[in-house]
Amino acid sequence: MNALRLNLVKIHDASHDKKIKSKITKTEEKAMTKTLKIEGMMCGHCEARVKNTLEAIDSIESAAPDHNTDTAVITLSKDVPTDVIKAAIEAQDYTFIGEK
Repeated sequence: MNALRLNLVKIHDASHDKKIKSKITKTEEKAMTKTLKIEGMMCGHCEARVKNTLEAIDSIESAAPDHNTDTAVITLSKDVPTDVIKAAIEAQDYTFIGEK
């Protein structure tokens, strides 16, 4: 009997589904990127240390340091003063040269 009832069920019928009400607001945030010149990074551990230091600063969403080129590309949600970035990097015993 149960097998015969399955013939009456329409699995692919979407008319009984609940309608999803969603309020999608379109907000466009413009992220700024900066390339920083940092000396003193020699390995992947140095990169991780600089990355964690930079991402701990408010308004820095992501950081991608590279010890081969001695640079770090950071993505900012709003502008951060260069003095704050310089102080954070130099507190970790690396040399902040400036922005590229």
